[in-house]
Amino acid sequence: MNKEILILLFSWIISILLLFKYIPVNRKRTAHLTFVFVQAIAWIFQYFQLLFGLVEFPYREFDYATRMSFSLHYLTYPTFGVLFIMLYPLNKGRIRIILHFLIFALAISTYTFLIEKYSSLFEFRKWNIYIGILSNMIILYIVKKFVFWYQKGLV
Repeated sequence: MNKEILILLFSWIISILLLFKYIPVNRKRTAHLTFVFVQAIAWIFQYFQLLFGLVEFPYREFDYATRMSFSLHYLTYPTFGVLFIMLYPLNKGRIRIILHFLIFALAISTYTFLIEKYSSLFEFRKWNIYIGILSNMIILYIVKKFVFWYQKGLV
């Protein structure tokens, strides 16, 4: 097995275990909504990254079907989004909320950076970690706004 397959396998296993561990039974509906919404946002974001030549995915699961990475944007990044919402500090101070955004944006960017550095799953073209942190913070903000807006209708 090459290292790309091992990285993807571990990413799938860790993502699934984290989802089972950190999603309480009474919040599964919110987790499902968040997961699907983050998948949609991640696929759109990835499409524009590829369209403008910002990133490239040399190793892909479905080489002939798409130039996009399936596992990273189908399971791994949505898992980050679900954990972001599940662990969101409700009714906490502004500094705590900003730190929450920053920690998750840094975690996603660090994961992407490590994958780019040590495998051929991801390759930066006209992209760097600072743009990644900023874009991840924007995406997390959009996810938070959507999920909290949608939850108002469920009450």
